[in-house]
Amino acid sequence: MAASAKTEVNLTALYAELNKFGKNGDYNRAIKVAKKILDEAPNEVNAYKCLVVCYIQESDFKNALSVINKNPSFSETTSFEKAYCLYRLNRTQESLAVLNKEANLETKHKELKAQVLYRMERFAECLELYKELIKNSQDDYEAERETNLSAVVASLSLEGTKTNLTMSTDDSYELSYNEAIRLIGEGKNAEAEAQLRKAESLCRKSLEEDGATEEEIEDELALIRVQLGYVTQLQGRTSESQQVYQMVLKQKPSDVALTAIAANNSAVINGAQNIFDSRRKLKMTRTAVEENDAKFTTRQKQALAVNQCLFLGATAQVEQCRKAIEELRKTYPDGIIEVLLLQATLEYKANRLEEALATLASAKPDSALMAGLAALQLLLEKREFDRATAHLEQLLKQHFRLGLLGSLVSLHSARGQRDKAISLVNEALDKFNKTKADNQVKLLRQAAAFHLKGGEPEKAAACLEQLWKLDPSDTATLARLVLLYSQFDPAVAQKRSQQLPPLELDAGVSALDVDALESATWALGLKHARKGPPTGGPTSPGSTGSKKLDEKKLNKKKPKKRKKLPKRYDPKVAPDPERWLPRRERSTYRPKKQRDRRYRDARPDVGKGTQGSSAAMQEAENKFDMSNVKATAKPAAAASSPTTKTLPAASSQRSKPGQGQKKKKRSGKF
Repeated sequence: MAASAKTEVNLTALYAELNKFGKNGDYNRAIKVAKKILDEAPNEVNAYKCLVVCYIQESDFKNALSVINKNPSFSETTSFEKAYCLYRLNRTQESLAVLNKEANLETKHKELKAQVLYRMERFAECLELYKELIKNSQDDYEAERETNLSAVVASLSLEGTKTNLTMSTDDSYELSYNEAIRLIGEGKNAEAEAQLRKAESLCRKSLEEDGATEEEIEDELALIRVQLGYVTQLQGRTSESQQVYQMVLKQKPSDVALTAIAANNSAVINGAQNIFDSRRKLKMTRTAVEENDAKFTTRQKQALAVNQCLFLGATAQVEQCRKAIEELRKTYPDGIIEVLLLQATLEYKANRLEEALATLASAKPDSALMAGLAALQLLLEKREFDRATAHLEQLLKQHFRLGLLGSLVSLHSARGQRDKAISLVNEALDKFNKTKADNQVKLLRQAAAFHLKGGEPEKAAACLEQLWKLDPSDTATLARLVLLYSQFDPAVAQKRSQQLPPLELDAGVSALDVDALESATWALGLKHARKGPPTGGPTSPGSTGSKKLDEKKLNKKKPKKRKKLPKRYDPKVAPDPERWLPRRERSTYRPKKQRDRRYRDARPDVGKGTQGSSAAMQEAENKFDMSNVKATAKPAAAASSPTTKTLPAASSQRSKPGQGQKKKKRSGKF
């Protein structure tokens, strides 16, 4: 009895100590006390739970899970803690399995299950669970649930699934950020940018009110800024995006995934330029994915891996690129269109056209159109027009698009097969007339333009007639009809012109004198305009006063424009008379003798004749160069002698103004 009483006293004291450490947040010492209690009494459930919770508070999830697994008899009471530890250790499948075993899920179990589903990217199930939680719970965590719900809606939008839920973004920067992600998924980039800027200001304001430091604020803003850089990059403002990415990379945020995404997007902007910087940044992203795989979504990991392959292909690292493609195919067996296009490009560059076409033919149905267009481009580059035409016809049957139809018509027209092009247009028109498709108006306009270009105004008018029947209020189409009918049927043109609405003129236009405008020759220019007396003057056209007035106007000279002088113009100093000559031909020019000597010493053969001349040519040139011959007593006879003509190379130098002719100096320059 004495021993049991002593043990009971010890447990009471230990529990009091455990409670004190737990309230103070000293979880390390609380863990030691809980272990003492379990040593004294191994079946103490409360001490066992406190030990698990303290490990979780210290983020030591491995030890917490090991304690739970060592005591299977207590596993039912700690199912939530076990599922949470598995979730934090990124073992999401096991965590979901533990939660699914619970018969009656409490609110905390549902919250954790929603988080697990979100990490597993099962967003549709996660959305329904959050709807149920918000509807059936009333506590202090409503704001957090709404934020998580908006994150799920944003993720669904990125996948192409729209929801009708609207979230208020006035109070929380998280809600504004998630709303921006939703808008990006819908392609509304300008509106998304406005929401991100709003989120940035709300985030700074909120954290400053909470007393956060500047470093903490900048670290939180890094996520919003990277997303802002992505939106501006989608809008084509790459220089602005690059500045944002560089700023975030210099800041070095705590989120490794965020740094990797910023580095990847920056490398994408570099493109084929700054290869070394792109290699360094892509290496950073590869390391981040290998070390923190759970922090990236499947969509992000796929994009990063594809960019690695594209970079290897762009830098001609063929073998490494092929290995990366094989790894991607193993990781994503469903197929990625970018990988197929890259592999086909490698095959095409290796002069294996058939292998490239076979690779593109293996594309999935959702990306078959893009792969087919790539195959068409390869055939056209190889100038195999017959195969390209057949391929495009097959592609048009599988995926009817007006762009494909226009390309096929252009291809037939370029090859002189206009009959086939016309039959294609007529078949498409018949099909559209039966189905009443949405693109019928566009097709009719293009068909009318095609017939008109081919010199067939009757067929063009028939297309415009159908177009006008679809919309009788379209006056532009009716006006084109009038112009077309005027070329081959003026009577119908006159009839159709009566159906045009009357021209509405304002007061200024209606007051114009049409006869005066027709008689004037202003259209020929001011030079050919009729010269008459000034209107509205006090004298008649035949009076002498008007003649004097005309003579004064004719004799009046236009004012001369003031000449613009240089900024440093000094009227007292005469301008340099040699200012129009090249600097080398001016009298003040002196070549650098030191450089001439250096060139002459290094290459004695250079500078002794015209460029490209040999020693024999130089000797002949010196023989006929009369600048080296002394003047004789009969200069007039020497000037008239035919042997005194110099070679063109010797006569290219001009004499200096104001000086006599000097003997030509030969320099060592070439």
